[in-house]
Amino acid sequence: MTTPSKPLAVLLSPRRSVVEAAHAVGATTLVLAPDLSSPEVREAAEAADDAMTVEWRDHSRLLMSIGHLAHVPVRISVFGFAEASALAAARANEALRFPGNPHAAVAYLTDKAALRGKVNQLTGAPVRFEHCDRAAHLEAVALRVGFPCVAKPRTGFGGQDVHLLRDAADAAFLAAGLPPEPALIVEEFLEGPEYSVVAHSLAGTHTVLAISRRYTSGVPEGRETGYDLPAELDRDTTRQIHQLVVATLNTAGHRSGPSQTEVILTSAGPRLVESHAHPGEDRISELLLLAEGTDLEALALAAALGLPQPVGRTRERFAGLRQLRLPPGALVTVEGMDEALALPGVTDVEISVPPGGHVPETTSRVAGHGCVIAVADAPCELEAVLRKAQDVLRPVVVPVSANEEEHSAA
Repeated sequence: MTTPSKPLAVLLSPRRSVVEAAHAVGATTLVLAPDLSSPEVREAAEAADDAMTVEWRDHSRLLMSIGHLAHVPVRISVFGFAEASALAAARANEALRFPGNPHAAVAYLTDKAALRGKVNQLTGAPVRFEHCDRAAHLEAVALRVGFPCVAKPRTGFGGQDVHLLRDAADAAFLAAGLPPEPALIVEEFLEGPEYSVVAHSLAGTHTVLAISRRYTSGVPEGRETGYDLPAELDRDTTRQIHQLVVATLNTAGHRSGPSQTEVILTSAGPRLVESHAHPGEDRISELLLLAEGTDLEALALAAALGLPQPVGRTRERFAGLRQLRLPPGALVTVEGMDEALALPGVTDVEISVPPGGHVPETTSRVAGHGCVIAVADAPCELEAVLRKAQDVLRPVVVPVSANEEEHSAA
């Protein structure tokens, strides 16, 4: 690319909205992705000032592709707004002496056991937990933690491979299917409504931007079904959640940029589930923009690049997302799309399975086949429009045989 004359945002496999946010704050953009033609990246690459095919998960390849930028006399930073890309960006920034969040802080937030132990020490909200690095020890570890408990990967994210263990039989069954050294954390089951907290940090000062209510299908699956932002909470509960989030980010050494922290409001008060040094992959940042006019990506980009911080609206609205799950089979079409999009307040209806494609089985709490997003002036109005949009969508799915499913998966 030509030598930039103004601050440069190097973006790792971003969405188009991230490129647009960078341009809005006055930055030049360079998109890096392993495949620039992929549906997830193509629009972002087309909107950027420049784009390069780079396997950025390989640290040495990433540095080889952008190392020369360390000598360019403008402010530059690498950005990742998902789990893997945030970690890669922090490592690259540290190696090239670009501004950004410390790599150690991002890594700390990915290690649930290390974070849990430290937060337990520094807050009045401890959660029982133990490491489990051998499948053969899982039953004994779960027994010590106490049933019901939850077993999940120490460095997992997005609800992947989270298992509720109700008794010793559940633990034994899970252990039988695990690799010999699974690197798990086993922790007490936290019961109560779930919340996702979005924050922006600048020079170690953390500002909570919004608390969203997170809906799930309940135990045992715990599949994510949607979000409402902002959540309806009393002042004291809001204060307690803010304190827990700030303590968590301080514990990890988080210094700058966005974060998303998941909290469960138990009968004993809010308790930490996990935290991440990125806005999350569930479009909460889009809900924040719709509800409050705050562009989380723009805040992060401007802060790292030394550009003026964007200012959001002061008028508060309510935004929500509901996951769509289609019946298994081959998708012919989804009728009612235009009808749903025409409803007042509906901003997006997304179906992730293309016509003619196979509808996969949901395999984690967050897996779905699309979503509906809407905005309204009151929570009751928001719920009504989201429900109406879901009701008018009519998926046409043709059942397939087991042999056809196996062939499609192959």
